[in-house]
Amino acid sequence: MMFSLIIIGSIISLVHLTAANYTSFVDVDTNQIGLTNDKGRICIALAFKVGVFNLNIKESNNFIPFDLLSDETIIGGRCSKDFKTDPILTAIIVHESRKRKLKFYFGTKNVYVKQIEELRWQLRKVVYTESYEDRSASFESDNSSVIISSPLNQKYICKDQVNITLHSEGFEDVIVSMSPDIDFQPYGPKSNAYLCERTRKRTLRESFENKATVFSGVVLGLASVGSIVGHSIRRHLHPVRKEIYQNLAGN
Repeated sequence: MMFSLIIIGSIISLVHLTAANYTSFVDVDTNQIGLTNDKGRICIALAFKVGVFNLNIKESNNFIPFDLLSDETIIGGRCSKDFKTDPILTAIIVHESRKRKLKFYFGTKNVYVKQIEELRWQLRKVVYTESYEDRSASFESDNSSVIISSPLNQKYICKDQVNITLHSEGFEDVIVSMSPDIDFQPYGPKSNAYLCERTRKRTLRESFENKATVFSGVVLGLASVGSIVGHSIRRHLHPVRKEIYQNLAGN
């Protein structure tokens, strides 16, 4: 297996010579990692920060950062070809005889959304493997729920943290934590965006709260003006005060 390194501006591409001739890339400006096909077109592009909470480490600080943009990280995998194969993206870091690997499995499926059948892509499984010398442990997400999903012609955008729990028999769980901004395009670049449910709900809630704040301000402002006007009217219409004002006017 051979590798060559190409540096263009701030974009570092690691050319992984395989039978499929996919080229991995890392863009430090956009935080994107991914693959290009044999025509040089991006076929997978993911942008996010990630780390691993290893609950097998019995210490208060059990968070292990996984720097996808590091020079030590090797990006690999395969793209979907005419939807006959499912895309896979891998990220491997080797440091001082310790090898850590994240693997993302994608696929497509027809699902019903509001009683309408829709073709969507899904992040079906995440696998984290850690090896040291002759020992190795692998953790996988279960199939109880879809981790990430979006319409096929849209990219997945999330501005909130996404946590994925992985399991391995005989070990405590491992949590893969992805931090925003999260941008997943496993089937090539898409111009339309699908906002994750958590971000969508939070955005709507914040928008409603902002509108409620503005409305409350307007109501309070109108109430204050009304109070001033009402007080002025009562002062001028009060019989005793009216007579005093008229006498003052006469003088």
